[in-house]
Amino acid sequence: MRVQIVNRYVQSALNVISKETGQPVERGGLLLEGNPYTTEDVTAVIGVSGQLTGSLYLSMSEAVALHLISTVLGQETTELDDLGQSGIAEMANVIAGTAGIGLAEEGIHTIINPPLVLVGRGARLSTVEIQRLVVPLTTTFGDIKLHVALREAV
Repeated sequence: MRVQIVNRYVQSALNVISKETGQPVERGGLLLEGNPYTTEDVTAVIGVSGQLTGSLYLSMSEAVALHLISTVLGQETTELDDLGQSGIAEMANVIAGTAGIGLAEEGIHTIINPPLVLVGRGARLSTVEIQRLVVPLTTTFGDIKLHVALREAV
């Protein structure tokens, strides 16, 4: 996968999370992961198709998800109910959509699918023959991991 594609998704995540929370977000080092991925407490999954194919994951602990949603909503959230799950899903959706707009400007057209949120640690997800690049994002309320598992469509 080309570095410009990964960087587009990482920059989108940094910008969206920072804008939505009003807090700084720092990027950690890039990690190359094989399959399968064992989910954290909360994982939002976005399927990508078009000139790229694969998935984008946004994963975090439940505590981080609750802090994130509380900050975005401006009110304390103590459980990951439908509203909280919807908020995490929408954040992943906006990250993927924003990256897709930037990629389209570079001539790479993608389609994103509606987000899926997995709540509960330990589900195994496989991107089947697509390696995942994982970028830790450090926020004031904890770490969020961005997983980019994409390849150019054939």
